[in-house]
Amino acid sequence: MKNRIIGTFLVVLSALITYTDKLGFELDYNFGYSSTENFIFALTTTLSPIILAIGANFRPLRISFVFPIFIFSANLFWMVSDNDSDMGYSYHYAFAVVICFILLILFVDKFIKKEKYYKNKVSLLEALLDLKIAIHEK
Repeated sequence: MKNRIIGTFLVVLSALITYTDKLGFELDYNFGYSSTENFIFALTTTLSPIILAIGANFRPLRISFVFPIFIFSANLFWMVSDNDSDMGYSYHYAFAVVICFILLILFVDKFIKKEKYYKNKVSLLEALLDLKIAIHEK
């Protein structure tokens, strides 16, 4: 259970670190970027998938993946929109993506459970038929 908590924390952290550029601090050296905000955004968007991959190996709670999907979707919609200063409707679109993602997960989960049910049923029937044949052979 401790590993799942660590994994869940890392998955949520991978999403939240992309907003550290909004904290408003300045660095003396920006590694060639025009501002500290641009440097921090580039750094955190590079580190975020790495942290997400590490966290996913700890088997986090599946609901924790909603955070990175929401944040990454909002950033994607912001990047392709013409709003340069604020997120505009990006959060609304990202919320729709998250809802679709949750519905997809529920559908896939239901499908997998249905397949496992039928697989177990077939295995049980095969075992019963094997037992019936074994009884009749004696």
